[in-house]
Formats: sequence, C-alpha cells, structure tokens
Amino acid sequence: MNEEQRATIAAVRERLRSQPRVRLAALPTPLDDCTRLTAELGGPRILIKRDDLTGLAFGGNKVRQHEYVLGRAVAEGADCLVQGSAAQSNHSRQLAAAGAKLGLETFLLPKLDAHSDPVQGNYLVDHLLGATIIPIGAGESTIAAKAALVDRLRAEGRHPYVTGMGADEALALAAVAYVEALFELVEQMTDPLQLDAIYTASQGSTQAGLLIGCELLGLSTRVVGVSPLGPDHEAHIPLDEVVALVHRAAEILGVTTQIGRDDIELRFDFVGDGYGIPSNDGLDAIALLGRLEGTLLDPIYTGKAFAGLVADIRAGRIDHGKTVVFLHTGGLPALFAYAQPVIGHVRDTRAVSCTNDHD
Repeated sequence: MNEEQRATIAAVRERLRSQPRVRLAALPTPLDDCTRLTAELGGPRILIKRDDLTGLAFGGNKVRQHEYVLGRAVAEGADCLVQGSAAQSNHSRQLAAAGAKLGLETFLLPKLDAHSDPVQGNYLVDHLLGATIIPIGAGESTIAAKAALVDRLRAEGRHPYVTGMGADEALALAAVAYVEALFELVEQMTDPLQLDAIYTASQGSTQAGLLIGCELLGLSTRVVGVSPLGPDHEAHIPLDEVVALVHRAAEILGVTTQIGRDDIELRFDFVGDGYGIPSNDGLDAIALLGRLEGTLLDPIYTGKAFAGLVADIRAGRIDHGKTVVFLHTGGLPALFAYAQPVIGHVRDTRAVSCTNDHD
C-alpha cells in the first residue's frame, strides 16, 4: 500500500469517527488463504474474508453494518427496532442480537413461509434472543407490514427505528460499514494491488460500500455481487437505486464518487428457482468448500454466491494468475432449516461419484 492510500484511509476513518456508532462486531475478521481450493481449481489464488465470524449470535455481515445503523438509531432516540423478512432471515437474527445487547426491544415480522415451521435455524435463534415476533402471511408485503407496525408504535408513544428493505437511511449506513471493511481487507493483503476481484452475496449495501472503498483507494478491483433473489422479489433494489445508495453513502462520508450503473456488476444468474430455494450449483459449492477448506456456507446466500465464483473460474473468466477474495457474509444457521435438501444433494452426489468410480 502506498502513502497516498494510507493517507486516504486515515482521512476517511477520521470522518467515520464523527458518525454515531455502537460496538458490536469482533473486528478485524480473519482473511483465510484457501490453498487446497486454489489447487483443486487450478488457480486463481482464492482468499476468504470471514465476515461470518463477526461474533454476536453466529455473526454475519449485518453485525458489522449494525454498528453504524444502530449507532444512528440510538443517536436519534430510538427505543425499539423494526425489521421483517423471511422466517430464516439472517438480518432479523443479527438485529435481534444487537437489540438484546443494546437493550432495545426488537420487533420482527417474519413471513409464515415454508421454513417457519418447525421453528429452527435463524427463526429459533430469533426467539432465544427475546425478539417480539409478529408473524405475517407468506404473501403479505413486508414493507407495508413494517409501516403499519411503525404507525401503531408511534401512536403508543414509542420511537421505532426501521431497518432492512424500504429503509433508505439504514441501507446507506450499512454501505458505509463496508467502506471500512474494504480498508480492513486491504490492510490484511500483502499487496492490495493484487486484489483483482471480490465476490460476495449482495442485495445492494455490501457491494456499494466495497465499490466506494475501491474507488477511494484507486483500485481497479472488480466487485461482483451475486444476488440471492430476482428482480420480481420485494427486496430487489433496481440498479439505479443501487447507484443512488452509493451516492447517499458517499455523502455520509463526505466524499465524492463517480460510480454509475456501468460500474456495478450485480449478477442474477445464480438465483436458481428463486429466493429461499437451494440450487444444485449452490449445494455443490457448499460441499466443495466444506470438503477442501472446512469452511461452511449457507444454501440461500453464500452458497449461491460462491457457486458464481467457482463457475467463473472453471469457465476461464478469471485468469489463473489473479487473486480473488470471497467475502463470506454468514448465514450459517439456515443450514439446519434446509437440512433435507442439503443432505439429499450430498448423498446423491456421493452416489453418482461412487457409481462413476466403479465404471
């Protein structure tokens, strides 16, 4: 890292110190060198940034983001938090943990979807963390349900702070957290100029922050976001809104950005049959990384994102002499809620492998 980059990091961190923040995450998270995986795929060098190890109820990228999001909530006098999503939402689980740590009542509106019964995985953890859980129908609008709850809470004299889909301020603050995460990553690299690409599961904020960080340091790093959901999902953020999110986060930091639509590589080709439905490619990726590196992924977010990275390597879209970082955003409790499709796929794959071995 050169002196100009060090100076930029120092200057931005000084601005970050002016932002309200609560301390929740175990930072810095490790950067693992995946030598066996790299050898198996014949290069490029693959590193994993372990943001699944941020601590706080199984960790994940939202723990890092909640330091800034809930810092603002506390500064604004919030006395409770509101979030809603799928029953197995990683965001909801991490928010409930943060709320418990900060002494803020957390209201969750999980959907009564296919993975709400029996209660297990993330949904089980939500209950253990003391969240006030108000389920909604699988077909209901989460954004509308959150808005209705906020109105009721305000009428009761409460001061709720809304996170997740539809909460623009919270999404921008979440992006700010990943500018700092990019700086942390670069400082862990032997040579940040060799950071050729970053792949991660993303719906907007995480990728936006990484892009700003790379721009500020003058890095030509590709930041590839692999979306877990398609454009028809309520939580989908259109590309123009991702650009707006980038600019809102830059404004919070007091920096300028030239990032536009053409700079955002957001992929939808690994969604599979839809959000919350494991894909064969994703399950293959989970088994591959577990077998070679002892690192686990989840079937809804990181498994699909890692499948995108593996596919690009095998197709020759990434030069074998490059260095790629996979940002692991967590989500591991969902493995248990999806135990049947996961173990079924593993058994089927092993059966085929054994059959081929005997041919």
